[in-house]
Amino acid sequence: MMKKEIINCLVVSLICYYVICLFVDDRTLYGDIGLTVFISVFVIYFGFKKIKIKLEKHITKAEKRVMKISKNYQEVMELNKKFNFESIRNQFVIKEREFSVKSYYRVLAVDILKYYIENNKNNFRDYLMSAIKNKENYDKYMTEFEKINNELDAKYINESLHISKEKFIKLEKSLLKKVKINESVYNISVKVDVYYRSPRGRNKYSKNRIVYFDELEEIYNSWLNGKKYEVTSKMERSIMNDSIRYNILKRDNFTCVLCGATSKDGAKLQVDHIIPVSKGGKTVMSNLQTLCDRCNKGKSDITDEDSFCPLCGGMLVERKGKYGTFWGCSNYPKCHYTKEK
Repeated sequence: MMKKEIINCLVVSLICYYVICLFVDDRTLYGDIGLTVFISVFVIYFGFKKIKIKLEKHITKAEKRVMKISKNYQEVMELNKKFNFESIRNQFVIKEREFSVKSYYRVLAVDILKYYIENNKNNFRDYLMSAIKNKENYDKYMTEFEKINNELDAKYINESLHISKEKFIKLEKSLLKKVKINESVYNISVKVDVYYRSPRGRNKYSKNRIVYFDELEEIYNSWLNGKKYEVTSKMERSIMNDSIRYNILKRDNFTCVLCGATSKDGAKLQVDHIIPVSKGGKTVMSNLQTLCDRCNKGKSDITDEDSFCPLCGGMLVERKGKYGTFWGCSNYPKCHYTKEK
């Protein structure tokens, strides 16, 4: 929204600048005029906007007089104390980079939002859950708010405030609108920016979409009732590229970390996720390792979460010791995690 407002101010500034310059003959003043107009438009626009917000919340003297005898006002204030809403952020901006043109065109805002919800990136899931909870409370609040409907006798109003009943009702409505809790307690929106930039920066693409609360709630419920890590798997696999693969192979000396096989032995080396993406594993250096095709195939058959080391994410392999067999981390001696068989 701020970007749109700045563009609007800039357009108005250029129009004003052009009009003023038509009446000024001295071209040396054009620079000073342009700067003055540009600053003036911004000050006037945002100044009036701030004043407007204050006026919307400002309670007039007439409304303050209405407070003293309005039963509706008193009940609304009691209702406001009754309901507690959790603190949330109302606006989010999510920027997501894609590493290929193909993934850039395929990726959807819904997938990115599910990824952020699933992994609670930037505490997004926490805020969204709070907003959904606030919405449930707000519906209850509005149900009780709409039931408040006390009428005062016209004679009593005239004797107390010396105004007509019609004017009292008008002032009371305006007052209640100002003191009523508004939808900002739950109404959040997210701007999803997706972009792709080629390695040398020659090609750049970008797209964006704003998603509002109702759709965010649907996305959250869809994720909650759907298959876990389905979107995370899709997103994390899209991150993997040739540069990451090479860096992992180089780090592991182009050798399988399980059996020690190399390409010289005829092994086909592959980069593997230690904690599988299907179980929430990330495409980061600490969660990637070099495996030969045989070891990787054998590992892919393991689906039990207990088969992975909880400390470093390595595989748990069967070992023999002084007191019998046990499960030990494959990254030993770097990791000493063990578990009874």
